[in-house]
Amino acid sequence: MTGISARIKKLRTERNLNQAQIASYLGITQQSYSHYEQNQRELPTRHVVKIAQFYHVSSDYLLGVSTCRFTNFDLNADFIQDISFQHLITILNKLNNKKRLELVHFLSYLDSANQK
Repeated sequence: MTGISARIKKLRTERNLNQAQIASYLGITQQSYSHYEQNQRELPTRHVVKIAQFYHVSSDYLLGVSTCRFTNFDLNADFIQDISFQHLITILNKLNNKKRLELVHFLSYLDSANQK
């Protein structure tokens, strides 16, 4: 099970953000935030909630209780830029099975390349 410190760092780096940006969002110093990522201090519940909201992930994911990033989420919320999950689902529904399978393979490739 991956700890919260590794998960918050991974989420931050996936979005090309620096520690100061997240610290500012939380209303703390970059040094304080750094202690959370280095597992030198325990992340307070209020920050767990704010970070989960910021990254649109579940608190269970952050805490290492679940490997699934998302649980209940707003399908109309922006996923990236102005594209919502609902819009992505609409596009997926229009694809035939062959194209869906190609997309799954491509997403798997991107995921594996991202983890390197």
